[in-house]
Amino acid sequence: MWIYGTISSSLLDTVLKTRCSARDLWVTIENLFRDNKEARAIQLENELRSLTIEDMSVHEYCQKLKTTTDLLANINSPVTDRAVVMHMLNGLSEKFDNIHNVIKHRSPFPSFSVARSMLIMEEDRINKHT
Repeated sequence: MWIYGTISSSLLDTVLKTRCSARDLWVTIENLFRDNKEARAIQLENELRSLTIEDMSVHEYCQKLKTTTDLLANINSPVTDRAVVMHMLNGLSEKFDNIHNVIKHRSPFPSFSVARSMLIMEEDRINKHT
């Protein structure tokens, strides 16, 4: 079958069955990747929920948030901008308590890029005073 030449040998070993059509093989591959996609989404969502700034800079922290949410969007599990900002705020350390409250109570609620800019400015202010 033509499909054998289009997939890797390790994947072929995983999905190969005797007496199956190309369509059967394709459906098996699709189901395998769909299962992996769900597991990956759960893993990334857990990673997003548990992400904290720790000793990262604001830039590094926000980049990690953005990368994780982009990966989720790529597997059809998008995260709203508002939710990304809430995850951002939840992962901040105590030194960002003041700006955390400003962002949280701002009306209208800021976008990720606005909240990120506010955090970067606060980090600069904190670093100048230490």
